[in-house]
Amino acid sequence: MKKWCYALMFVFGFSSIYGAEINLSLEKYSQQKDTIVTTDEVTEEEIENKNSVQALDLLSSMTGVFVQKTGDAGRSDPVIRGLGDSCRRIAILIDGKPEKMSLFGCGVSQSILSGNVDRIEVIKGPDSVLYGSGALGGVINIITKEPVKPLEGSIDISVGSFNTQNSQLYLGGKQNKFLYAVSANKMVSDGHLENAQYDASDFYEKLGYIFDDDSILSVEAKQYSGLRHEPYPYNPGYWEDYERGSVQLNYDKTFSRSDVAIKAYTNYGDHQFSDGWHSKDRLTGAIVNYNNEITDEDTLKTGAEFRQQEGKLLAGPVYMKHDGWKMSDYSVFALDQHNFTEKLSGVLGARYNEDEISGSFFSSRAGVEYKITEIFSAKALYSKGFRAPYLNELYLVPARNSDLKAEEVNNYEIGFGAKSDNFSFDITGFVMNGDNIIENKSGKLQNTGDYEFKGSEVSLGYTFNQYLNAGLGYTYFDAGDNTQGRPGSKVDTDIICKVGKFSLVIDGMYIGEYYGADNKINRLNDFVVINTKLSYEVKEDIKLYIDGQNITNEGYSMFLDRDGGRIMEMAGATVSFGTQIKF
Repeated sequence: MKKWCYALMFVFGFSSIYGAEINLSLEKYSQQKDTIVTTDEVTEEEIENKNSVQALDLLSSMTGVFVQKTGDAGRSDPVIRGLGDSCRRIAILIDGKPEKMSLFGCGVSQSILSGNVDRIEVIKGPDSVLYGSGALGGVINIITKEPVKPLEGSIDISVGSFNTQNSQLYLGGKQNKFLYAVSANKMVSDGHLENAQYDASDFYEKLGYIFDDDSILSVEAKQYSGLRHEPYPYNPGYWEDYERGSVQLNYDKTFSRSDVAIKAYTNYGDHQFSDGWHSKDRLTGAIVNYNNEITDEDTLKTGAEFRQQEGKLLAGPVYMKHDGWKMSDYSVFALDQHNFTEKLSGVLGARYNEDEISGSFFSSRAGVEYKITEIFSAKALYSKGFRAPYLNELYLVPARNSDLKAEEVNNYEIGFGAKSDNFSFDITGFVMNGDNIIENKSGKLQNTGDYEFKGSEVSLGYTFNQYLNAGLGYTYFDAGDNTQGRPGSKVDTDIICKVGKFSLVIDGMYIGEYYGADNKINRLNDFVVINTKLSYEVKEDIKLYIDGQNITNEGYSMFLDRDGGRIMEMAGATVSFGTQIKF
């Protein structure tokens, strides 16, 4: 009864699902803007309003997205429309660059801290046309801060429960022909369970030069070092030591009716675990995007991409040892958007991908959007996504199979939206049919079975006045028999209230119809989590705050999609105190 009371409170409560139009900066990197896909965004203001150490944890209150966590520190693995698998089935990008551990294809989510994040942009549903292999469930693009003033910066320091300490420093500048940005993020915690310590350091650097024709050449680098203890009932004292880094070179040029973006990058990692595991991996690639406004009514987006995955096991089980593995793929794509009338527009696109191991794959997208009035609009979309098997599935694990084919999914969705100056409403319904899913059958990985996911996402936002904005989000999801770790119901709410020098943020999440196994077996308790943050502006750009997580001390568990699945006991009520300084 208590949980349903909380749920009803949410339904009649408020949330700040912002109604501002989303102009995706993905346009700069992969030309995504205005192509009828379903998008959402975590804004700079929302990031400041929350006290999330992990960048991907900021997606927790987004409709259609569920974040699997190991606690307030450690992993935060998003699942979009039922697809995640430690980020293997969604595309994770930082400034348009793929962010993956190439040996296992997973995203090392605890290595993406929030210290230099400006905003996060999300595409819900498959989008392999623009983002290639892995974009089965959707795309998450993390946009880092970019300076606009000669000198700017911020400092955020907090201490809290479980001896948790978090420090974030950002410094940037843009003057004459140069721009630069540097950030440092340090986070330590004893964790909410025995043997759940976390100690991480993250550094980021960017240097750019602006030419006389306003084209920009820039280089970015990232270094992460993290030691994470994760409670293993059968393996006390287990720990994982991650070293990860990346370097990327960007060139962006805008012409009168077109623009081009070129990116070359390499990601690398060195992972050592207490059970004797030691591996290295590297992902190297290049991306070229060209956006051409052919006429006032037609825009053509084209591009090409190359990726090479490498991995080597230095220590571990004898049957897995090898000198190393490599595989590469390349792809080309085109996406055309045409405005037939002032009210009716359409999009049509395709990508051809050639993988040296798994062969060729063709993905496509088609959609239409109709503006009913200045306020109301409707859309319909078809999109196809795919995921080529990773090195571990082909060569490494005992169940390996070098004959695996790419997984695929066909997505069909319709949506309706309304938007005015102080009000927004969106509803989207979707059906996703998957095939060639890679599963372990009788000790060997095989392409087997299919599935159908369907659901709906509803969001409502309203700005009452300058002191209060509010809204509500609801996600319904039907996973069929594939219920493990996929909630059937999710309600998200937020309230933002500002009075004088005080601001209060309240956000909550209700999770229902939640199972620890397929076929609706091992139902986990429904739960409600309410978080708050109260800030006081000491003077302009200096704030003191107190942040409370799970303030009702709800006892609950979450499924973690790792090593066949685990049920993680989550933290009760926690509190932290901090200060934010901007200049």
